[in-house]
Amino acid sequence: MDDIFLDHPSMDRNATTQPDAEAHAVRAFFRERALLDASIARSDAGTWFLTGTPQRDGPKDGVRLWASRDRQTWDDLGAVHARGRRLLAPEVSIRGDRMFLTFQDQDGCARIAIGSASAPQRPYRESPCLVPDARDPSLFLDGDGSAYLLWAGGRIGRLSPSLDALAEAPRFLKPDPVLFAAPLPEGQDWPVRLRIGERGAAMIRDGDRYLIAASEVTGRMRSPTEDVFMASAPTPYGPFTRRFLAVPHAGRTSLVRGANGALLATYNPQCADRYALFCEQVGFVPLQHADDGRLRPASEVLTESSAVASAIPADADIQIRDPSVTLAGDGRYYLVGTTGKNREAEGELALWHSDDMRSWTETRLRFDRNGLGRSFRNAVALWAPEIKWSETDGTFYLAFSMMERDVGGRTWLYRSTSGRAEGPYENVTSGSLATGIDGFIFEDSDALYLLWGGGNLGKLNARRDGFEGEPVKLVDTDGEHVGYEGNALVRIGDTYFITGAEWNGPLRTHGTYDMMYAASRSIEGPYTKRRVGAPHAGHGTVFKDRAGCWWTTMFGNDVTAPFRKRFGLVPIRVSLAGELTPGTCREGELVPD
Repeated sequence: MDDIFLDHPSMDRNATTQPDAEAHAVRAFFRERALLDASIARSDAGTWFLTGTPQRDGPKDGVRLWASRDRQTWDDLGAVHARGRRLLAPEVSIRGDRMFLTFQDQDGCARIAIGSASAPQRPYRESPCLVPDARDPSLFLDGDGSAYLLWAGGRIGRLSPSLDALAEAPRFLKPDPVLFAAPLPEGQDWPVRLRIGERGAAMIRDGDRYLIAASEVTGRMRSPTEDVFMASAPTPYGPFTRRFLAVPHAGRTSLVRGANGALLATYNPQCADRYALFCEQVGFVPLQHADDGRLRPASEVLTESSAVASAIPADADIQIRDPSVTLAGDGRYYLVGTTGKNREAEGELALWHSDDMRSWTETRLRFDRNGLGRSFRNAVALWAPEIKWSETDGTFYLAFSMMERDVGGRTWLYRSTSGRAEGPYENVTSGSLATGIDGFIFEDSDALYLLWGGGNLGKLNARRDGFEGEPVKLVDTDGEHVGYEGNALVRIGDTYFITGAEWNGPLRTHGTYDMMYAASRSIEGPYTKRRVGAPHAGHGTVFKDRAGCWWTTMFGNDVTAPFRKRFGLVPIRVSLAGELTPGTCREGELVPD
């Protein structure tokens, strides 16, 4: 199956985050004043200077500056320049003893004020208007003495030696069009060819490469996340690599070298981002190089506030997609999924079992391959097997899809003839049971159901070889599917929860593969408006353990997941208000069965 996913976000080589098991959340070092557009620089004498756009209460005029020797205690230097004028997104840079304040003035012009790092409160010399209507301007000082003005998410112009005017016509920086000469695969066609970011372009030298960073609101996790994207090039003008998601949730960033030479990005999210660690404060994200040269957060830090951000695999040795777990009548947990260890041509699937959900033992599951009742002309793969123990029938069921290239997917339902998870399994009918993929077996108090294809629900007849009546489509109150694939259904108390997988944000390139959910008192709905239940959890199954607590499986399918293509378990908390969110099972918070 790996050839299908060669450039998929679930491959470790595409990862934006690769946190260690002991990774800690980014900590704010500046809390003195609510601030956005934070910019920081370090003088040769070891003093840190910070500026930005002040928020909330307090004076907001001029370029306001703070100074610190240890990034713990900050001295408020006040408005060091342009007192009484309202400015936007000031940026601070230092070269030797010269301090540069770059900002957009009240008329929209980009200007640079030049002063002294050793005397930052002395008067500054301000340039004329360098560029009109210049959002988020910043200054890049190259090692050869040349200086560049950047603004509006990627415009650049070399400055005159006095920094009083542009020395050339501006250009716009974007990924090299040659990289997009061939059509992009479906799902990877987000318009990354047009820009590196939308706000706050900043540049720094990284070895023999020039690194540009800019932020953009992407909508990952179904939240207005403002993420930092980067690209690199051999010159300040390019040609630039494809942009890559470098620092999730960071907001508009600035790049600086630490005392040890490490590259740091500021972390300064807006409060609209529900999954940021804090907002309108300032922290640092240390960056490290991936194997292919891309930059990403160092493995010791977390940039996301969610119960899933620091998750580790339940068994790191199990490489799997679409993991399905059921608790059987024998008290054991059984696991199947899409994995390279499946041998569908031989009628075998990988099967794991566990007594405690911590230690998993691999075995094999057999099904009657000749009973599929269909001849396949094109390349075919077995997709997303689901295992389910039925208390009513006293045996196991296996649902799986066969994906045929240029044809699509169909779902089959098999039943264990031995009553054991290992099978053997036989087809309940003479062919496939449904057109579509991702079949899931749900057992209610009086019936078995098959859920498949993004919300189709059919009640199985007594023989389990067909449906009673016409299947229905489960949707939320907006008429939307709860997940476009990987649906599962559970009943907790008198409430039905449907879960499903959805890509939120830039599809497959930089988006998140989240587990969505909705609730209803009736199995056919109407269901509440869909919401994110477990970020990054996507296609998984929700099940109850022997202690009565609920879990969802996950495998990590996006570039910001804490791990990728591994078997994971996320505890789920269910509230009396019908909310399903990650969290440990606590007494009094579960709806009784």
